[in-house]
Amino acid sequence: ILLLDASGPVATSAYQAAIDAGAGVIVGPLLKQAVAEIAAIAGPVTTLALNFLEPGAPTAPNFYQYSLAPEDEARQAAARAAAEGQSRALALAPDNEWGRRMLGAFIPAVEAQGGTVADYYLYDTAETDFTAPIQRLLRLDESRARHRELAANLGVSLGFEPRRRDDVDFIFLAANVAHGRLIWPQLRFLYAGDLPTYAPSAINQPGARGNSDLDGVRFADAPLLLGTESQGVALAGTLATRWPANTVGLLRFYAMGFDAYALARDIAEGITPERPGLTGRLWTDPQRRVHRDMPWAQFRDGGIVLLPSTATTPAASP
Repeated sequence: ILLLDASGPVATSAYQAAIDAGAGVIVGPLLKQAVAEIAAIAGPVTTLALNFLEPGAPTAPNFYQYSLAPEDEARQAAARAAAEGQSRALALAPDNEWGRRMLGAFIPAVEAQGGTVADYYLYDTAETDFTAPIQRLLRLDESRARHRELAANLGVSLGFEPRRRDDVDFIFLAANVAHGRLIWPQLRFLYAGDLPTYAPSAINQPGARGNSDLDGVRFADAPLLLGTESQGVALAGTLATRWPANTVGLLRFYAMGFDAYALARDIAEGITPERPGLTGRLWTDPQRRVHRDMPWAQFRDGGIVLLPSTATTPAASP
């Protein structure tokens, strides 16, 4: 095994150095731009890039791609909701690149399952009060307007409790743990607590306290973090013993490294990668991109409980 730093300005230099050293399989690089540079010159040496190229980008026959892509998580949320019989969604995502990527994958994934996203909102990550946009999403402002109009027409004071819209059956909340703890309580306060709500792995911070603020939210995450793989449990223990100060925040990347090694061995042996892994159940699409299906869990009483598998595999984007 030869380790080369590809973080410099020219990733192709490290790639060529690996070839000159006689590498049979090259794993990496990680950054998207560097992957694009390597893909443009990739030759006979089998390569497992650790990021995805843009969809449809041409690659050599022995060029594979593996990534912890947020789009995969958005598609899994759509597939999970469909498997639960839910087809009409509201979506909230941050107004940044990550949020737009999430939303850009989620909407067509819902539609591919025969559903629809009734409305969505891109929230400002600098804000802490999301009452106004949530009320608009749930049409509570329309409910209040109808109440005011009816009271004015009748000329009497009427007892009133706002009613949220009834044409949606689930919510997709693209949020990290900090924003999730702000937005989810506000959704519950504004009468949306009964709607099944799905989130990506970013909402789960290993070792975090205060998860009771997220009670009810469903999320997918890596088996290493949810303890669903015996190898992962052993690895997490070893990491915590050897690098206690650096383990928790990097667990997903440790899982990625573990799986990348296993994938590289499969590819070197001529096996199309499809295996259980520490980042999820790994499978390869016709463009040689390796995706992952992760187990689902839910926050309950401040803790995390696993949810039953629905045995769904979301279709990857072309």
